[in-house]
Amino acid sequence: MQGQGEKTKSKTEQEELLEEAFHACMEEQLSFIPPESEIARMHTFSESFTEAMRTLLRTRGKPEKRQISKAEFIYSFNKIAACILGVLVVGGVCAGGFLLLSRDHAKSSYQESAEAPAEEAASDMAAASAEEPQESAEGVINQQEETGEATEEGLQQDGGSGALVDVEFMGQKIHPASYQKLPEKAGNIKTLVNSPLIARDAESIKVTIGNMEEYQIYYYANMDLEVLIDGAWYLIPSKQDLSEEESDRMVMLEPGMAQDEEIFLENYDLDFDAEKYRVVTYLDGWILSSEFRFENPETDLEEALENVED
Repeated sequence: MQGQGEKTKSKTEQEELLEEAFHACMEEQLSFIPPESEIARMHTFSESFTEAMRTLLRTRGKPEKRQISKAEFIYSFNKIAACILGVLVVGGVCAGGFLLLSRDHAKSSYQESAEAPAEEAASDMAAASAEEPQESAEGVINQQEETGEATEEGLQQDGGSGALVDVEFMGQKIHPASYQKLPEKAGNIKTLVNSPLIARDAESIKVTIGNMEEYQIYYYANMDLEVLIDGAWYLIPSKQDLSEEESDRMVMLEPGMAQDEEIFLENYDLDFDAEKYRVVTYLDGWILSSEFRFENPETDLEEALENVED
């Protein structure tokens, strides 16, 4: 029992020595650390640095994905759509202005070319009437006496004025065509009706526009139908009401390509016994025509017999 008491006493003394040594070492180590007041006075971190460090700790060094809000998405989409719409509107206005200028230029060119021979013919007729006034007057009077008709329209056409007037056609007045002489082709661009002889029961006719040039062309899908009466062409009005967009619709034709356009005959009042008809096509720079007539069984048969006899 005595030995055990001595052992416990000696262990207590050792623990006390170790505890004293530990505290002495801790005090020595802590003496190198400045107090908190001195640390706070040395440096203060900014809010941005602190927030950046928080983000870095939260994302563990990986870039954080930003979620776009619904309002931001709608605003960005509207901006892009407005830009695209603006480009399309500006492009459409420029293209439409160019095409309208081209069409006006084509019409003015043909108007000038049509007016030049008309002025020459009028001057020739005026000179002839000045040289032989009595003979011209007698000719008009003799014609009136032979036919038994003397209308104001006939006097305007035959009296030397050279101006065409409206005529009666299928129960309505129709106006003279703007251009009396038109070609079927311009360079390697040509228009052609599907047949020069159309059946009377046909519902429509097809007009083919061929572009054999090396560049693309534009033409108006809406075409005019004209009839030949007493050697002059007259415009037949359409019964179909077209909107401005439909009337001015243009078609692009690539080089080496051909396009068919259909004209429905039910939209016009037609005389199948008329001498001749033509379709007038407006292109960007040219005005072309293609002629046809309706079949006449009696006349066609006589012509066929004459050709066989010859």
